[in-house]
Amino acid sequence: MGGTNCPTCGTQLMDGGKIAGRRDPGAQDVSICRGCAEILVLTRSAQGLTLRPTSATEYLELPEDAQSLLRVAHLLVRRQQRLVRAPRQLH
Repeated sequence: MGGTNCPTCGTQLMDGGKIAGRRDPGAQDVSICRGCAEILVLTRSAQGLTLRPTSATEYLELPEDAQSLLRVAHLLVRRQQRLVRAPRQLH
């Protein structure tokens, strides 16, 4: 198995035998990092599965429904990041 950490933030994306939510990811599958919201392409090489950031061209070549889902996922990850970083208010 190659690198299963996000190349941008280092978040481990392998979880219980699944990588980026897939048990058997294929070449050129697209996912999103739950740590930094980077859109990633999963690729297979001689070293195994690797992740790399998606280029703007690759993103724009995705079907419109995939782009929409990735935008929503990106917003959800960013919202979660804000909640985690926000100081807790005492009542």
